[in-house]
Amino acid sequence: MTTQSIVLPYHRNPIHIPRRDLVLGASDSLALEVSIIENDDPTGAALDLSGGIGGPALTLYIWPAANYCRSWDYGAWWNSQSSPLFVGTGVMGDLVGTFVIRFPPGTMASWPRRCAWSIQLDWNHGAELAQLAWGNLHVMHSGQRLVAPTAITTDSSAVILVA
Repeated sequence: MTTQSIVLPYHRNPIHIPRRDLVLGASDSLALEVSIIENDDPTGAALDLSGGIGGPALTLYIWPAANYCRSWDYGAWWNSQSSPLFVGTGVMGDLVGTFVIRFPPGTMASWPRRCAWSIQLDWNHGAELAQLAWGNLHVMHSGQRLVAPTAITTDSSAVILVA
């Protein structure tokens, strides 16, 4: 499993990360570790989060990037968002202020090459939320678009591991 880490400040306007390239095979898996710090200062401490009912939750949304214009707003293109390809909820990590979002094997196998993403933190039963970062995701497929096997077999087709 590949692990990627990102650190996001809480007290700041949402960070626009214009491009985040990711190269994974269709059967690969990923763990995205998101650490949240209080502010954008180099000495910013990790945001002390507590779990439980109504506690904080971190959610990653990924949807296909739309390149067609649906309207023209004061000279700026407006891209339409479509249904999410992936909605990942972070699990509190071992470190203070850290969440881990896992992509199971084969998650990105059928995704388009250009996607958009957004990370939001919510608390108080979802009544309050903050968008922490957003950007584009470029998925490069290696070889054919395959899904992960459901079982691993020996040369004689005997099943040795079932997913």
